Amino acid sequence: MIKTSALLGASGLIYRGKCTLRGVMFVGDTANEPTLTLANSLTDATLPKAFCMVSDETHTFFAWFGEGIHCSIGIYATLSAATGDYIVYYEER
Repeated sequence: MIKTSALLGASGLIYRGKCTLRGVMFVGDTANEPTLTLANSLTDATLPKAFCMVSDETHTFFAWFGEGIHCSIGIYATLSAATGDYIVYYEER
């Protein structure tokens, strides 16, 4: 069953444990061009699983990853700016 992180506006742990990243919706202030990086864990943040950016031309970014992206430790989100909201879609394993 696909679950969501709820609406978040800061960096943080999405899920701890084996899971599959299914998708992400990201809304940001185009003046700041924020980025959202989804990684396997906080300590594994240098190896992103997914990366989203809101540019000066878009306000909303949505991606669905089909079969999903395997995350062996969990999902940690890093938001680059204080302006941005997102929802992460994932499935527990």
